[in-house]
Amino acid sequence: MLTQANSSRFTHRAAAALRACGFIPPTGNEARVIVFDSAPWWPLRHEAASMLSSSETSRAARFRHALDHDTYVIAHAFWRVSLGLALHADPAQIAFSRSPEGQPQLPGTGMSTSLSHSGTMVAIAMARGAAVGVDIEGFPARTNLQDIAGVLCTAGETTAISLLDGEARTRALLELWTRKEALLKAFGVGLRVAPASIQAAVGVPVAAPPDAACKPPCRVHPLTMPVGWLGAVALSEDVAGHTFHHV
Repeated sequence: MLTQANSSRFTHRAAAALRACGFIPPTGNEARVIVFDSAPWWPLRHEAASMLSSSETSRAARFRHALDHDTYVIAHAFWRVSLGLALHADPAQIAFSRSPEGQPQLPGTGMSTSLSHSGTMVAIAMARGAAVGVDIEGFPARTNLQDIAGVLCTAGETTAISLLDGEARTRALLELWTRKEALLKAFGVGLRVAPASIQAAVGVPVAAPPDAACKPPCRVHPLTMPVGWLGAVALSEDVAGHTFHHV
């Protein structure tokens, strides 16, 4: 039977790992991005699972493959620990709400947050500001990105990418995908808004779609990921910058 001690043990180890990589709570107008490989944490999945809400537990149970299940459990428990440190709260008691499009929200805290995981890798973003979105993907991609270029790229992006060949083109498409995913998450619209309808140039303000949950413009920035991974973070304009923490 899992006990409070199990949960506390995971919390202690995760918090220690966060502090060791230089993580501190974001202050006004700052963002933090945390990236880690969940696989070394899988032996603690039962302790991590004891921290999840009933809805998170139900979602985890629907994964058919152990890798996806264990990554989800560790990602969500670690997410709770990092937010607990930032909000000076019990990680298991972090109260998430969700927008109709599934955007995680932390009402009453002044904090925005986002989560992404791909394979065993996890990225957590949080900001003192209106919105943040994060996306990570393995490179090379498991799908043929050429097949989705038509729904991903604006006309200008299509022209720029057409000048590249081979791996350079594939990498550019995946980098563009992560930037657009991060933006759509920050705006709280998901894929309800066509990726090809928004620009995603690095550091350039992007206006929110008309029905976005987040109204301020956002800027998107690449993440310095470990070899074999690409990522991006989108920040609303009231967030001045971000720091990157590789656990």
